[in-house]
Amino acid sequence: MIDDGPAYKLQLQRAVKRFEIDLQEWPWPPERATGSDWGTYWRARFEDTLFRVGLGVRKLIEASKLSVEVQERPIGVVFVPARGERFPGAMNQHRIEEFYDDEAARRVQLPILLLCHAIVHSHVLVPTFAGSSHSGLRLESFYLASDRGRKNGVYLVNWRNFVDDLVHAVTLDDVVELLVLRLPDGEELRVPFSTHQGFTDFRDRAISAYRSLSQGNAKFVDKFMHEWQKAYGPASGPEAAGWL
Repeated sequence: MIDDGPAYKLQLQRAVKRFEIDLQEWPWPPERATGSDWGTYWRARFEDTLFRVGLGVRKLIEASKLSVEVQERPIGVVFVPARGERFPGAMNQHRIEEFYDDEAARRVQLPILLLCHAIVHSHVLVPTFAGSSHSGLRLESFYLASDRGRKNGVYLVNWRNFVDDLVHAVTLDDVVELLVLRLPDGEELRVPFSTHQGFTDFRDRAISAYRSLSQGNAKFVDKFMHEWQKAYGPASGPEAAGWL
């Protein structure tokens, strides 16, 4: 569990900022990194930073410290579909043009929750760097696909959008209300909000919001509410749930 959500969110932002500052200054790999070339060093730094964010958001969600409003917030990305039935393996996942069709790319909206899921379960993860002696080195974008999603296509994510629309949104998030449902065996459904919901139909609206986040959430909610109704009946008022 995360004891202090705001402090944890700030750490994620600081990790991203540190990466960007170091990248702009364009240092060579540390001398002690024997055998590591320039490209390998920065790919490793990129992956470390990206996984800090992806895993960090997942931990915030598990600890009910990230509101459903931010979890469902859409991020603009480009979806590049697969060319055919072939998809990349571990050794050739970087050969984007071989497996995916840039000419058929289209813009889509991907919720923060699903984007971070794709990061955590990523199979394709290819950064695109650019730079000059004047501006230094910068990360322009990255290709991303989960182990399952790679068979359908990859997402092309603009780095600036990732930082401005995802990292900053997570950092500024403030959970002000929390719905808690608890089964007799101790299993819980916890739904955090960054806006005050009031008490009129609050449980139904909270559950609906949580359920709509992903297919995994929907399956969990359906199973949980089946057990809830078996244990407590169809009551829907404040006496049947905790609202913190």
